[in-house]
Amino acid sequence: MFAKTKTRAMVARMKRGFVWTLLAAILAMAAGATAIVANPVLRTRGYFALQRTWAAGWPFERGKALPTRLRSAAQPLVPVWVRVEPHIAMLLDPNDLVSREILKTGAWEPASWRAIERHLPDGGTFVDVGAHIGYYTLKAAPVVGPAGHVIAVEPNPDTVRKLRGNVQASQASVVSVQPVACSDAEGSLELFAAPDSNTGETSLSRANASSTGAVVRSYKVRARPLDDIIRDAGVSRVDAVKIDVEGAELLVLKGAQQTLAKYRPTVIVELIDRQLKAMGTNTAEVTELMRAHGYTLSHRYGENVEFTAGTLAIKP
Repeated sequence: MFAKTKTRAMVARMKRGFVWTLLAAILAMAAGATAIVANPVLRTRGYFALQRTWAAGWPFERGKALPTRLRSAAQPLVPVWVRVEPHIAMLLDPNDLVSREILKTGAWEPASWRAIERHLPDGGTFVDVGAHIGYYTLKAAPVVGPAGHVIAVEPNPDTVRKLRGNVQASQASVVSVQPVACSDAEGSLELFAAPDSNTGETSLSRANASSTGAVVRSYKVRARPLDDIIRDAGVSRVDAVKIDVEGAELLVLKGAQQTLAKYRPTVIVELIDRQLKAMGTNTAEVTELMRAHGYTLSHRYGENVEFTAGTLAIKP
């Protein structure tokens, strides 16, 4: 009984402490409210700082969604440069899904990243197919170190500009950006740009790119097999490959069969049947291709699947 009473008292003190800390933060923000309201960059930074603080410590179920409800009052929110981690600087757009999640939580798909990180040694090579604005790419750069390599493949010209800017701002000299689409053969393909609210859904399939709104534009982009990209990079090893290309995952893997056979990298691939179907395939076909190369589905992280060379039993 004494222990329970003591625990309740501790929880009560923690709640009161957080509430006072939060009130102090709100008062501090109120003191600079004029500057924050007038400056869209400060307003954006302030809004997401409040949201992170609130999510991390608000002790009650009721009221957790308050910052989200205040979003309309904080408009317009604008892209801001953020030091996501000591080695990672990114220009993040609060109106774009991936950027907004990083602004809110400081991370994107953390479980998938941890899986990749486990397979990246110092001096290793990471291949990021569908690099988007570079979150995985920039996370991998300090892990592989100055003797390592990160190959970031991204075909969307608008996104490539953002990716290059983030790489430069992060001083990630081990990163090589490849502005192409990965496919099973050299050629030219039509790429459909998804709406600005979720640019990560840009796809070789119009249906996939328009799942959350009308396609913004289309581009003719160069397509290359991943095997050719790896060969031209001159790397001596490939330790991990991440593939997130909105339904074209099988095309990427068909163009990476030499890489799979020679280097035996761990592969993290997004598999969404709806998107695969729009490209004429399915999860079972991707899984069978990997099995034919001696890979086993070893873990699932939401929509991302980890394939490991060898014979591993799948874990629940």
